[in-house]
Amino acid sequence: MTDDSQHQANEETLRERLQKERGPIDYLELQKFFAKGVILLIDETLDLIAVAEKIHADDTACIEGWINDKLVVRAHDEHAKKWLSEKTCFEAVTMMPWVLVQEKSVNTKRKDND
Repeated sequence: MTDDSQHQANEETLRERLQKERGPIDYLELQKFFAKGVILLIDETLDLIAVAEKIHADDTACIEGWINDKLVVRAHDEHAKKWLSEKTCFEAVTMMPWVLVQEKSVNTKRKDND
């Protein structure tokens, strides 16, 4: 196997693993991660798994672009207050040390096996 095909196989494996680990969670379950400061809120226009892959690949330019555009933000106290009062539910995936979350809309349905 060439380096490129090995890299592609590893990336497919990562994507599959992230897809399996991705799931629903409510804010009460996230509070301990919020207290540690490791929650990243991902804008609904981005693909949660793609963001996790970019973090894994340490794609600094891409991630900085999202941060500058406020598409990826570290959760802060105002988020926590809103999430607690609204009993917000999320889709989440972990890419150590971060927990990446997207707020779930009432009208949004998660696609299984994307």
